Amino acid sequence: MGVGMRLVLLVLLAMVSALPAWAEDGDTLERIHGRGFLICGLRSGVSGISFSDPQGHLDGFLVDVCRVFAAATLGNAQAIRVVRLPEKPQEFQAVEKHEVDVALTTTTWTFSRELSHDIEFLMPLLHDGQGFAIHSDGTPPPPLDRLGVRTVCVKTATTTVRNLEDHIRKSDLPWTIRTFQTLDEALQAFLAHECDLLTTDRTVLVTSLAGYRQAGMGIYIYPDVISREPLTPYIARGDRNWYDITRWVLHAIVLADAKGVTSADVQAGRIPDDPELHRMLGHAGSVSRTLGLPDDWALQVLAQVGNYGEIFDRNLGTPYGMDRGLNKPWTQGGLLYAPPFR
Repeated sequence: MGVGMRLVLLVLLAMVSALPAWAEDGDTLERIHGRGFLICGLRSGVSGISFSDPQGHLDGFLVDVCRVFAAATLGNAQAIRVVRLPEKPQEFQAVEKHEVDVALTTTTWTFSRELSHDIEFLMPLLHDGQGFAIHSDGTPPPPLDRLGVRTVCVKTATTTVRNLEDHIRKSDLPWTIRTFQTLDEALQAFLAHECDLLTTDRTVLVTSLAGYRQAGMGIYIYPDVISREPLTPYIARGDRNWYDITRWVLHAIVLADAKGVTSADVQAGRIPDDPELHRMLGHAGSVSRTLGLPDDWALQVLAQVGNYGEIFDRNLGTPYGMDRGLNKPWTQGGLLYAPPFR
């Protein structure tokens, strides 16, 4: 072999090694079927999102999404095991090592996170924004930009603290930042009046502070947000089939919500005469088998867990009075949009 040919081969090998290794880490679906349950990585302790009730049962919006994946892949929404993920950046490392099948945390999808870690974000499940809570005597406090000298409690190593730094700099605010390793530490410091303000995703503010506000503690949550926070589940890079499965399972609960098909409808056999719904539910032939899923996977998801709107209302809307806002389907002016099932 000549020198020129050897150089060409070396260049080709370098190019191949630089390509994404979609399949090098094996078949996630096969591992799930082999063990008989789905492993979801969550971070417990956030009311309405992922938490344990007094009986020790896991509950919350993201726990229900874990059940959605289990219903689709195993036909059993209860076939889940939850692993508590560490704080960032160790959270990403745990996912990269395939310690979980899917990570369901209040993690914001960002440019640097996707490119700096061996992970794939799926689709935003909650379109949120960074909000602020302040101690109040019952009268509406001044606007955020007119508060004057204040101290703000915030969790470190998050987009939240970086957004806060940007906001202070951009608006020239005389605020002091106090960082904490966990959100609970920041919350407790705020409740102890060690800080004037608490900042995090607005959904988390509403759910975490609900009990204290109901107990009569004077806390006001501003309607303002200073950022876009697309809270998005993610998986380890390396399995294209699992990437496709997880995305289309999420698209299914969004489409069912937009079409107004609920778990009660599916259980009662009340399916509208809609060609797209029939394709999704496996009634008119399906390409689902190419993914390793049965034709009725979407039917199982809706029957056992429900559509996106049901999951939101059950965990966030009814208990906390949260409006869906941007988390409505595109048919109602929201940002939730499912590609065609065709």
